[in-house]
Amino acid sequence: LIKAAMGLHGLVSSTFRKTAANFHYEFNIRHISNVFQGLLVSKPEQFPSAEKFILLWLHESERVYGDRLVSLEDMTKYNSLAQNQCKKIFPSFPIAKFYASENAEPLVFCHFAESIEDPIYNQ
Repeated sequence: LIKAAMGLHGLVSSTFRKTAANFHYEFNIRHISNVFQGLLVSKPEQFPSAEKFILLWLHESERVYGDRLVSLEDMTKYNSLAQNQCKKIFPSFPIAKFYASENAEPLVFCHFAESIEDPIYNQ
């Protein structure tokens, strides 16, 4: 997971460069630490399989990197980078359904998935 996260961070940093129009496209070590901070909110018992934890990583990465992107073109490019990185490091995990061009399944984790009183971070 660390290798995948570092690889995705490197790809995002080199692909989305800071410009006058996109002055906020500056990705540094703080951003990758935010991804891991989101992963650390989860509880081990909520993740019976490695696949679900990888989905959480993809979710947190999209929240950290994808939420800063301003155009549909950039978001499409980011989704391609994330999907390719995941396929490269975790080839056995089926993630295509979350990145389909039509009728994609939502990849969302939140702390109120079951109920508002339940602080468990889940899909």
